[in-house]
Amino acid sequence: MFRSRIIVTLSLVALTAGLSGCGKIKEWGIEALASYYVPKYLGYIPPYENDAQDVQTVKVAMRDGVKLETHIYLPEGKGPWPTIVVRDPYSYSKYLTCRLYVRYGYACVHQDVRGRFGSEGDWYPLVHERADGVDTLNWVLAQPWQNGKLALVGASYVGLVQWAIADKLPPEVKTFIADVSHGDYYELAYHGGQFDQGITGAWLASLYPEGRDGKESALEWEKNVAGFMPANGVDPAKFGKAWPAYRDYIAHPEKGDPFWHQPIYNEIRDSYKGVAVPVMLTGRWYDFFLRGTLKMFPDLPTRAESLLVIEPGDHSGRTGDLEVPGKKRGFANTVVWLDHYLKGEPLPDELKPGYRYYVNGADRWEHADAWPTTQTVETLYLADLGKAKGKCDGGRLAAAEAETAPVSYVYDPKNPVRTRGGSFLLAPDVAPAANAEQGSDLCSRGDVLSFSSEAIPTAKLISGPITVKLRVSSSAPDTAFAVKLSEHFADGRVFNIRDDYMALAFRKGDDTRLTYTPGEEVELEFAMNPIAWQLQPGSKLRLDITSSNFPAFPVHSNKAGLWSAIATTDIATQTVHGGSVALAIEGTAAK
Repeated sequence: MFRSRIIVTLSLVALTAGLSGCGKIKEWGIEALASYYVPKYLGYIPPYENDAQDVQTVKVAMRDGVKLETHIYLPEGKGPWPTIVVRDPYSYSKYLTCRLYVRYGYACVHQDVRGRFGSEGDWYPLVHERADGVDTLNWVLAQPWQNGKLALVGASYVGLVQWAIADKLPPEVKTFIADVSHGDYYELAYHGGQFDQGITGAWLASLYPEGRDGKESALEWEKNVAGFMPANGVDPAKFGKAWPAYRDYIAHPEKGDPFWHQPIYNEIRDSYKGVAVPVMLTGRWYDFFLRGTLKMFPDLPTRAESLLVIEPGDHSGRTGDLEVPGKKRGFANTVVWLDHYLKGEPLPDELKPGYRYYVNGADRWEHADAWPTTQTVETLYLADLGKAKGKCDGGRLAAAEAETAPVSYVYDPKNPVRTRGGSFLLAPDVAPAANAEQGSDLCSRGDVLSFSSEAIPTAKLISGPITVKLRVSSSAPDTAFAVKLSEHFADGRVFNIRDDYMALAFRKGDDTRLTYTPGEEVELEFAMNPIAWQLQPGSKLRLDITSSNFPAFPVHSNKAGLWSAIATTDIATQTVHGGSVALAIEGTAAK
C-alpha cells in the first residue's frame, strides 16, 4: 500500500520542484529526476510517442459538495483522446502513471482521493471510494477531451479504488488494470484471526504527515507502535488522521463481526461478481493480496477475456537474494493492454487471457488457461520430534507416517522470533525481502522446532497449494503457532517458500472466535498461498514451527480475549504432537 523507496525518490522530485521556483525549471527538475528513477521501479519504459501539454489542476465536486483535487494530463495536439483515470491517496502515483501514459497518446486524470493532499473532506480508507469513484467517472465523461473510451489503472490502494466501483462502471470504461489488489478489506487487516499489523498497521502509521520519508515512518512504527501493549492504548498522534481507522480495525478481529459487513465492505468485497469488461490483474508471489486475487480471478464474469500476471517478489516488487534475470515489463505490458482495448491494436500472445506466471527457481515464465495445472499431492510427516528443538533440520520430514513422541518448547512473548521474509510485511525497511536467505540463527532457537526432508535427487516443481497440519496443545487459554516452509539448497543457503500464522481461537476460520481449554490437543490446518516454485536437485525441504512472527504480527500474549485490549503477557508451554506437509507437485520440472 506504500512503497517507501518510491516515496523517497519522488520526495526528491518534489524537493527539486519546490526549490526551483520557476515553472519551466520546476518541470525540468521533475522531468529529469523522474526520467532517471521511475524506470528503476517500473522496469522497461517503451519509447515515448507524444509530447504533453501543461498539466491542468481543477477541483471536482462530489455529490455531497466535497471538492477533490484533480490533475489533467493531455497530449499535444487536438483531442479527443482515449482516457485513463487514476484515483490516488499518495499523490506520487501521478509520476508512475499519468506523467507517462500521456506520452503514449492518452488523456490521463489523476485525482487525490478524499481527505488526502489537495482534496477536501475526511480520510477514512474505502468508505467514500465507491461514491467518489462513480462521481469522478461521470465528471470525466462530461469533458470534451475524452473520446468515450476509458480505462482505470493503478496498484495497491490505487487498485482497490477500482474494485470499489468494478460493478458500477459505465459502458465507456472498456477495461481496468488493477495491480496487487482485491476487494476483501478484512483480509488486509487480519489473517488467521491475527491483526496484520505489518501490513495494515504499518500502512496507516505511514500516511501522516503526508509525503514523509518511508524508511523513517517504518522504523518509527516498529519502535513506537508494533510492540505497544495494549494496542488500543497507543498514542493516537502516531497515526494522525488515520487513527479512527486503526482504532476501529484493532477492535474487530472476527470476520463475522457486523463491522466488516457494513454495506460498503460487502459491496466492494463482492464487486468482482459484477465485472463486465476484460481486466488485466497483476499479483506477486509474496504479496499479501495474492490469496484473495487467486480466489477471485476464476469467478470473474469476464474470466475468459481477462489475464492474471503473477510476478516474482513482494508487494513492492523486491525479489530479495534470489535475483530475477531480464527487465521488468509490467509497465510496458499495461501500455500494450491499453492500446488493445482503447485503440484497437493487436494483443500479443504473451498477454492472451489466462494465467501468465513466473516460476521461482526456474527463471522462466509460463502461460496456462487455468492454474494450478494437473498435479499430484505429496505428503511428508513430522518425525523425530524430540530432535527438532533448537537445532536446524534436527527433526525429519518423512515419507511415511509413524508414531512419535511429542515435543514441547517454551514461548515467551517478550522474546519473539523475528520476521524474516514471507508475505505479511509491508514496511521493507524493518525486515528482509520476502524470500531473503534465512540463515541459522532463527531455527537454532530453543522455541523453534526445525524439520528437514531427505535431499531430492532431481528438480521438482511445487505448483499449487501447500497445506501444513499440526496437532498441538498449549498451557495457555489462547496462543498462536507460526510455520515456515523453506528450501535448503545443497550449498547451504535457505530461502523461504511460504509461511503462515494462526491463533488457537481461530483454528476453524476467521469468522468466529472459539474457546480453548489448556492442555487440549487440537489440529491446526494452515492453507498456505499457492506458489510455483522449482526445488533444485540436492535440496531439502525445511519446516520450522514456533509461536511468533514479529513484527509482521503482534506477539500473542498467551491470554484469551480481545488482543488489542490486553496489556500484559504470560509464558506458555507449547506442545507439538505430530503433523504433515502436503505439496502440490507438477510432475518432474524442466532442468
